[in-house]
Amino acid sequence: MGCEASKIIHPDGGHPSFGSAEKAKAKAEFEGQLAMAEEAAVYELAEGEAANAQALTGSALRLGQQFELLTPMLVMPFSVFKAQGRIMKSTKVWRDQALAAGSLVEHEEGSGKTVIFVSHTWWDRAFKDDTNDPNNPYDQGAPDWQSGKHKDCKWRVICAGVQRLIEQEGRKEEDVSLWVDWQSIYQDDEAEKLKGVVSLIRYATLCQYMLVPTDEAKLGALATRYPDSIPAYGSRGWW
Repeated sequence: MGCEASKIIHPDGGHPSFGSAEKAKAKAEFEGQLAMAEEAAVYELAEGEAANAQALTGSALRLGQQFELLTPMLVMPFSVFKAQGRIMKSTKVWRDQALAAGSLVEHEEGSGKTVIFVSHTWWDRAFKDDTNDPNNPYDQGAPDWQSGKHKDCKWRVICAGVQRLIEQEGRKEEDVSLWVDWQSIYQDDEAEKLKGVVSLIRYATLCQYMLVPTDEAKLGALATRYPDSIPAYGSRGWW
């Protein structure tokens, strides 16, 4: 649609004057033309915004493809995440069962699904269980509290945040999935784990949103706009 559709030319070069009965018809025609022009302008603007959004999406996808994807991106439907009551650790027994049940699925680019990348620091850093390697001093820690009065606090924060986002953005819950490192990256296979870590940026480019769960009761104005200003997260969070 060309720009001419939004132009109305008046013979006197200004806003027309309608003072007589004879000009009533002309007034009606003018107002009709004006309404049509405004509608055309709004349509043209919306069309342009849609084209811009499509172009930006295409650019983002092309940019994302520059980063390595060494292992599939495993995500969990939000409904499953809520039902399981905690953040799970990706070990072979749990992972095989989750993949077989469809609780953990490979995200496919262009699927139309909404994926949220959960970016966070680990809270229970000293945690160990029988799946940790006793010979690896770095193989310890958990993203959420595993015991005590704050047990599974981060899981609750994530659920509340995602629910709010779904409501604010008008998303369908059944179309929303989460990428959470502890259950989306192998934790019991160092080679596969490294592939997942190297693929982090690529995973992030495949997500529509990033959620940063924190343990602060309230954030300052700066921290609500700039993630690097979030206490305990800013210096360690994934970008």
